[in-house]
Amino acid sequence: MKKKFALLTAVMFTFVFVLTACAQTPDAGTSSAQSTASHTPTAESGEMVTADLYFENGTIYTVDEQDSVVEALAVKDGKIVFVGSAADGQAYKEAAAEVVDLDGGMLMPGMIDAHIHSATPEFFDFSLTEDTDVDSVLQTIEDYVEANPDQKMYVGFGYKTSLFEGDELQKGPRKERLDEICPDKPLIVYSFDGHAVWVNSKCFEEVGITEDTEATPGGEIVRDEATGALWGTLKDTAMSMLPFIELPADRLNEALIHLHAGLNALGYTSMNTLPGNGFFPVPWEGYTRLEENGELTLRVRGAGNVSSWRIEEDLAALETLQQQYNSDLVGLIAAKLFADGVMDSESAHLIESYSDSASHYGSTMWEQEAFNETVARINEMGIQAHTHAIGDAAVRMALDGYEYAGANAPEGDWRNIITHLQLVAEEDIPRFAELDVIAVAQPYWHFKEPGYWQEIEYTTLGERAEHEYPMKSFLDNNVRLAFASDYPVTPNPDPFLAIETGVTRNLARGEDYGLPDITDMDDPQYLLWPEERLTVQQMIRGFTIDAAYAMFADDITGSLEVGKSADMIVVDQDLLTVDPLAISDTTVLATYLQGAMVYSAEQ
Repeated sequence: MKKKFALLTAVMFTFVFVLTACAQTPDAGTSSAQSTASHTPTAESGEMVTADLYFENGTIYTVDEQDSVVEALAVKDGKIVFVGSAADGQAYKEAAAEVVDLDGGMLMPGMIDAHIHSATPEFFDFSLTEDTDVDSVLQTIEDYVEANPDQKMYVGFGYKTSLFEGDELQKGPRKERLDEICPDKPLIVYSFDGHAVWVNSKCFEEVGITEDTEATPGGEIVRDEATGALWGTLKDTAMSMLPFIELPADRLNEALIHLHAGLNALGYTSMNTLPGNGFFPVPWEGYTRLEENGELTLRVRGAGNVSSWRIEEDLAALETLQQQYNSDLVGLIAAKLFADGVMDSESAHLIESYSDSASHYGSTMWEQEAFNETVARINEMGIQAHTHAIGDAAVRMALDGYEYAGANAPEGDWRNIITHLQLVAEEDIPRFAELDVIAVAQPYWHFKEPGYWQEIEYTTLGERAEHEYPMKSFLDNNVRLAFASDYPVTPNPDPFLAIETGVTRNLARGEDYGLPDITDMDDPQYLLWPEERLTVQQMIRGFTIDAAYAMFADDITGSLEVGKSADMIVVDQDLLTVDPLAISDTTVLATYLQGAMVYSAEQ
């Protein structure tokens, strides 16, 4: 069954305490269990107990240190008050306002996305993520422009360079394609990975970019090699030369509500949201408004950007954000740094040169010394460093910077992160644990994607593409490993799709590519480095307790333990026993944040 990330259609539930919420779980036989006794039930210890919710008759996977599976769980005032056997939980069942019959399903901690962006389709005029060839891309853009002639500019999202051929495959699409559609107003289209932007001639004119303009460090204003003329794309940090996307408050609220509703429907209860590459800062004001209005249905942590060419300005802004956003549900915890770009643009920073260009090693946004000192200053502020690193040279740069900060910043619990990790030198993997660095990976990408792996990754990396995205190697070296979607780079952030991919390292949903599903997880066609497969438990831990640790929230969420927040989900099948090739078919039946139901499949 194919599950789309239904941002526009997902139901939004107002955040209220569970005593006033409808606590019915679809397909899970909820029944009232008000005690008819004349006294309050007591636990074996003799202590009187009360409960708002009691769950039974299914698999309850706690994700505690022992990976315990129990029979019953009780919630009171938004927190877990009992986890254990049905016999020991009888008093809580008798006292509970509602008993939820899991009906053979599974109760588990809510999912946590350790690296996601707040952009949704509502932030853009049009999306190209569903277009699979150049003609359909151009048609989507033209249709929107023709239907909206009164707009002063147009902003879209989602093109893939891999759809183009020849020079455009490497440089990105030409501006002339957009000029034919819209010659008189700026037309801006961001790539699906957020590391390039395609613009028309009018956009270059309006922002003052000419053939003589220099790009920001680590960025590129792409030019025609023969003539020096502007090509039509800006890559990586050069994207910041365009204005930020800003939405009015009402439209921003609506976009965030749709984002959260879609994430709740997929089982998420927390997220760590990062600014985009120069064009989309975290909308902190929007999150705060939702929290104040009782409409925030996710625990939100996030970051501010620190760029190599404006270090002092960005650190000052970071300090302001840190002081301003530190509530229970909304808080700044990190600084986002970019060590390199991406493979699509051949801007990922490599130890050995690109296979299709013997003298090209990619690029970095930083000099090592400046990066080192900046990370140390970030940690001195009590803030985590969260570094984007795709290539193995960029990963090494980040590790070297973290090692410097560890030796030069005051001691502290920084939980510094490196994310993406497409190529990692084998000798660098143990350094993560030695330096207490968290690896944040996107398992959605850990297979040979049809129409992309061969065209982009194998072309640029050669045989190195057969050994991308280490996973098991991290855990074998005692590295903390958390998972994320990087949405909207991954257009469908369904965590069960990622869990299946991490377990199989193979194609999880063939229909997403117009292909039949595989029937054998060892089918070689799309199989990527199967030695790096993880177990289901390891994958779940990366989306729950270890992601909570990466957000400094493991003391309050991420596992089902007494005293923790009742952030949890009910799903329709037992992930610990189901066929690995069926994990991506999992349906979320209900999602709870602080004991309140924020999503129900039935409603």
